[in-house]
Amino acid sequence: MDHAATPVTLPRGLIFLSFLWLVASWSASIGVRPPVFPSAASYEPGVKRMLLGVVIGLMVAWPLYRLSQPRSLAPIRQTLLDLTVMLSMTQVVIWPLRLITSWTRERTAAMDLTIIAWTLLAGALVASTLGARPGRVRVLGMLGCLGLCLAGPLAAWLGLQFRVEALDLIDLSPLLSINTLGDGKSAPITPAQWASITWLWVAAVAAWIALALTRRPQSLAASGGVAA
Repeated sequence: MDHAATPVTLPRGLIFLSFLWLVASWSASIGVRPPVFPSAASYEPGVKRMLLGVVIGLMVAWPLYRLSQPRSLAPIRQTLLDLTVMLSMTQVVIWPLRLITSWTRERTAAMDLTIIAWTLLAGALVASTLGARPGRVRVLGMLGCLGLCLAGPLAAWLGLQFRVEALDLIDLSPLLSINTLGDGKSAPITPAQWASITWLWVAAVAAWIALALTRRPQSLAASGGVAA
C-alpha cells in the first residue's frame, strides 16, 4: 500500500547514475570524436545504438536498481518520482538528436512517445512490486520488465519454428520498436505505426489505472485499521 504520510525523497543516486548511463551510452555508441565527414547518414547508426542504450537503462537497469533497494512504504509515489526524473532527462537527450539526424519532428515525437509508454509499463510493474516484503515478488517484477523487452521477439522466433506467421510481433518490444522507427529517416510515420503507439499508450494507462484501483482498497483498509 502507499502510505500518504511516508516521505518520498529525491533520488539523487538515481539522477547521478542516470547521467553516467547517458554519458556511457553516448561514448560507446557515437564516441567523443566527430566523423570524418559529418552527416546525418554517418551519425544515425550511432544515435540508434545510443537510444538502444537509453531504453535498456529505462527498462532493465532502473527496475534492477530500484527493486534491489529496501522495501518502500510509498511505492507508487516513489516510482512516479523516479519516472519524472528519468523521463525528463530523456527529453533532453532525444529532441536535440534532430540536429544530427534526418528524423522529422513527427518521427522524433513517435520515438519519444514509444519510449515513454514502454517506460510507464515497466514503471507499473516496479510500483506494484516495490512495496512487497517477500523478495521473490520483486524478482517476479524484474522478470516482468525483462518480459516486456523480450516477449515480442521471442513470440516471433517461436512462430518461425512452428511455421506460424508471427513476424509482426517482433516489434512488440521497446528495443526493436525504437530501432524500426529510427530506420524510417525522414519518411512519415505510417498509420499502422501510430496505431501501435496508441495501443501501447492504452496499455500503459490501463496498467496504472488497475494499479491505482487495486491499491486504493488496501489504503482504505489500512486507514480504517488505524482509526479503529
